[in-house]
Amino acid sequence: MLTPLKNPGYVWLWWSNAFSSSGRWALVLILSLQLLQTTHSSFWVGLGLFLTQGPVILLAPVSGALADRFDRRTLNVMSAALAGVTTGLMALTTWLGMLTLPVELALSLAYGVAFVFQLTLRSTLVPSIVPPAQLVSAVSLFQVGTQGAQFLGPALATPLLVNGGPALAWLFCTGLYAASALTSIPVGPTRARRAIGNTAGVLQGSFRYLYTRPLVWTAIWAVSLHCALTMAYQGMLPMFVSMDLRAPASSYGALLTSIGLGAALGSLGLARLSAVRFRPALFAISLVGSGISLAVMAATPSVTVAIASGFFVGATQAVFMSMALALIQGSVDDEFRGRATSVYQLITMAPMAIFGWGMGGLADITEPRPLMIVSGIGFMVVMAIFLFASPWLRALFGVRAWVSGSQPATVPALT
Repeated sequence: MLTPLKNPGYVWLWWSNAFSSSGRWALVLILSLQLLQTTHSSFWVGLGLFLTQGPVILLAPVSGALADRFDRRTLNVMSAALAGVTTGLMALTTWLGMLTLPVELALSLAYGVAFVFQLTLRSTLVPSIVPPAQLVSAVSLFQVGTQGAQFLGPALATPLLVNGGPALAWLFCTGLYAASALTSIPVGPTRARRAIGNTAGVLQGSFRYLYTRPLVWTAIWAVSLHCALTMAYQGMLPMFVSMDLRAPASSYGALLTSIGLGAALGSLGLARLSAVRFRPALFAISLVGSGISLAVMAATPSVTVAIASGFFVGATQAVFMSMALALIQGSVDDEFRGRATSVYQLITMAPMAIFGWGMGGLADITEPRPLMIVSGIGFMVVMAIFLFASPWLRALFGVRAWVSGSQPATVPALT
């Protein structure tokens, strides 16, 4: 379970990821509350969060091509530094009283550019550092840092936000990204074993490459549906807490913290149960649990029950995402890993960003609660139809699909 931690490069990368992920979730907390207090509209909250991840639609192929061509460590340092600069400007303009809605949205977009590159680069660095036999444990432990940050970031930022104001909370966020950039430096230079030549037609070639790996292609679309239907609630969450639960801003921070704690412990449990024989059952439990737990969290009128349900929302979502990502990363060639990961980010993150913005707008018309309930139940219905129609999805409920090297189709590496 802890074998990857014997690799110094992996340990430094783990800490870099933990710092940047904490910064990400602190940003989600601060940005969403600031936008809600400024506009009193979930539409603008959804738009702000969309801008922090929406650039994946245009930049994912670029980030993947660069990750396969240049030193991934250096690019990761640069993207973390850019995120730190944007959050630093958030802190400065807030302190000076100059953070208007247009400025906040523009800085959110700049942050989104950095975030897209971080997603691709961190995902490609892990399998570049650890051997294939340790990949599931390495990805799971990495997700412990990523999802633990969803607990730690809001837990630390909430008291700063409540007692010191948003400028201090933004400054804390900047410090986290500075720490991420610094701890990424000792990872050491990491390049693809065989760098790509011509980058023309990157997106088309990436889709063709993944399409010929049916288990990977199926896993990507399963995650896309998962992100769109069970993870797009973030734009509605502040309004859900204030309108449906009738609770203060501190309860929003507590709910985010609970979701993050569940995600961290879920990832830790997956690392502990990383043996192939456990994976089909864990995949099934996390798939069903993601929909049920979201619906339960949305349906309850109690803050306490919502926070408890949020724990299971985080745990099941983290396990599902970690397992799919490990399958994808372990099934592609290293020289193509950046481009494959970027397509994964494009297909999964774009629907999440778009649906999150759309649901934020709908929450201004109706209450967030019914939208969240329908999303959770709808995910299970859609996946049941997908399961009936796709033999490859059914294969993921068997052990053989999770055995490294068992992918049924391959194509020559693209150059």
